[in-house]
Amino acid sequence: MVTIHEIPVTPFQQNCTVWVCDRTGESVVCDCGDAGPVLDFLERRGLTPRLVVATHGHLDHIGGTAALQRALGIPFAFPPGDDPLRLGLPEQARWLGLPGAVEAPEAEVALREGDRIRFGESELRVYETPGHTPGHVVFHDAEGARLVAGDVLFRGSVGRTDLPGGSFEQLRRSIVEKLYVLPPETVVHCGHGPTTTIGHEAATNPFVRLG
Repeated sequence: MVTIHEIPVTPFQQNCTVWVCDRTGESVVCDCGDAGPVLDFLERRGLTPRLVVATHGHLDHIGGTAALQRALGIPFAFPPGDDPLRLGLPEQARWLGLPGAVEAPEAEVALREGDRIRFGESELRVYETPGHTPGHVVFHDAEGARLVAGDVLFRGSVGRTDLPGGSFEQLRRSIVEKLYVLPPETVVHCGHGPTTTIGHEAATNPFVRLG
């Protein structure tokens, strides 16, 4: 089983998640927008992750990844479809008017559809879910019926598609074909805001619903 801890970071209150294998204590960090709070959490818990991953390449999801890599000496796994966003991280920061230099992290591992992130005796499966960004991916814990959804699906909402590379039609297909086919009890850990479930969103989400 996997325990998922959420750490809100950055002024955008982005949910960085830390995944811990309950059987071995091995861990993985996902969507490190700011290294400071994440490193503090890891130290308090006595955790040393072996990998950092990301759902997509927006600043609030990867802005702290390079610093986390340096501090922990761990590789970064990232979807190559969002490489232009990753490499353009300093430009994203300037566009948002954020002070200080932001470093684009190096991606040593490419994340693609069907890949499995293994840590300890646990694993999460990778699904490609474009729409919010061209290369967006999500991570599914089938054993624990949980999904780390990044900015694809929120409680009562969906990811915005008006940024460069966004497409509502792609996002809708990703949600219907990749997410709503999961068991309805699947808990969704969203990139922003509270958790929800697949069943709740499929029945009630005002932007993309079934039926």
